[in-house]
Amino acid sequence: MYTKRVQVRRGDTTYVYVKLVESYREAGRVRQRVVANLGREDKLKASGQLEALAGAFALLDPPMIGRRREVGPLLVIRHVLERLGLFSVIEAHLPQQQRSMLSPAEVVTALVCNRLAAPSPLYDVSGWASSSSLHELFGIPAMLLNDDRLGRVLEEFAPVAEQVRSAVMLRAIEAFGVDASRLHLDLTTLRVAGAYEGSSLVTKGWGPDRRVARQVHALTMTNRDGVPLYVRPAPGNVSELSCLYEAFERLAEMLPKGLVVCADSAMGHIESCAKAEDAGLLFVVPLREATGFRRRYLDEVGRRALSPLSYVSRREAELPKEQRTRYAGTLREFVVEDGSARNRAWKLAYIWSSEEQTSVREARDRALERAEAALTRVHNGLGGRYYKTKAQLDAKLSQILPPVAGLIEVTTGEEGGKPTISFSRNKAAIKQAGAADGVYALATNLPGRRLTAGQVLETYKDQSLVELAHRNAKQQRTLRVRPIFLHNDDRIASLVSIVGLALVVFGLIEIEVRNSIGDETGIKGLLPENRAARPTGRNILAAFQGLGITYTQDGIRLDRLTGTQRQLLDLLKVEIPWPEQQR
Repeated sequence: MYTKRVQVRRGDTTYVYVKLVESYREAGRVRQRVVANLGREDKLKASGQLEALAGAFALLDPPMIGRRREVGPLLVIRHVLERLGLFSVIEAHLPQQQRSMLSPAEVVTALVCNRLAAPSPLYDVSGWASSSSLHELFGIPAMLLNDDRLGRVLEEFAPVAEQVRSAVMLRAIEAFGVDASRLHLDLTTLRVAGAYEGSSLVTKGWGPDRRVARQVHALTMTNRDGVPLYVRPAPGNVSELSCLYEAFERLAEMLPKGLVVCADSAMGHIESCAKAEDAGLLFVVPLREATGFRRRYLDEVGRRALSPLSYVSRREAELPKEQRTRYAGTLREFVVEDGSARNRAWKLAYIWSSEEQTSVREARDRALERAEAALTRVHNGLGGRYYKTKAQLDAKLSQILPPVAGLIEVTTGEEGGKPTISFSRNKAAIKQAGAADGVYALATNLPGRRLTAGQVLETYKDQSLVELAHRNAKQQRTLRVRPIFLHNDDRIASLVSIVGLALVVFGLIEIEVRNSIGDETGIKGLLPENRAARPTGRNILAAFQGLGITYTQDGIRLDRLTGTQRQLLDLLKVEIPWPEQQR
């Protein structure tokens, strides 16, 4: 028995009818007869009856004995999603329509699972679902996850995405005991290809590589343990400050007072810090050069006033002491006059880093070498095609000298109608410029008389966790938010939001395993050759690759678990729904 599309032409219009046809034999020949006329195809689609029929057949058709399906990390993902209550959160904001066989909550759940297990473009999600155990674990038929249905749900999800991600953030705090007393904020760019004419979301903007390109922004907030609790898309041409200001207001609405926010130097303006304080937030932010902190450091503090700090980063913890980055710092009062009736009493932690000092000095040396090489080429070409006059020479110097302004003394002139040039390094200026090498200033309004520069530094250094969240969202082997094969603003925004929900689950899996093993250094088998490693979201999910189920005469059987898989499931307290194969 099968369905058959029959075209009927009436005048200039062609209609397509769907019929249920049965094959039978008569006198040794195969014939067909119509069992039921289901109706016109366009009306069946518009009413949702066609999708309902497809879903009903999918639910009634069990796989054949011997059929194998991939489980992978879906056992772990389902366990975390159930604790998080993602389905009920989405259902509360986007209830199921009566004519739809698959609810928006089920579609979003399937997309989150796909991003965590095997990221695929929308047109291939159904293919992934048909080979995975999504139906067995979540009751979601693969054949209903066609790209049309996914696209419609993305459009429906866009208006409620903000409410959903806020509710999921609060659920993570409540259900998993996630610490949200301090959040690290950062904005990243998602580059896209294509015209995107008329789009207000995909727009041209400046990226971190100092190029203008079509992009979408994504604001991410992680807690001190590295769990990305909140990811929100924004147009590619908006400034980072405006995104941060909106985030301040949203955080003030969702979370209690006393929340500490950390950001990079994009927030390092006095006005930005004042906005955060006015929203009732505490902050730790590196000031920008334009605030004049370097001159204040040279005039009021100096290198001798800095005391050694005991901070050691995780990546350097195993290194010999002489190979580690050294830190020194001091905490000073910082009174800010911002034009308001009252002055703001903040604190400024001046931090010196040996690694930062080396980096700055090497960059300055490279800039000086490049400038001297360029000046030498100019000198050798004087009187030639490009430098016949002093005006031409001065125009070229205006391009060469800005990166090393004041560090190289250049004298130009004319002799016998030919321009002349001489140059040398200004050693005094270079020495003066190096007096503050490796020094940066962290502004904060954290309370407490016993607050130290070391505490401020330790708080700020966790800012790298939000960069790690960006990497997990973009990398090929994790959630892979790019490429984006969509050209509708609502769908793009929803897809980025769903990847953000997947990031929350990704972070919760990681932190749950780490909390369960306590002070143990790692878990054996997370790396090739059965080597031990510190659990991360990436290697935890990868540990389940290849795990599958098989339909047998005795029912569904799960592959034999490896020692690492069994340990991870035990640590997460995941219940196994099927018996394992005996061999």
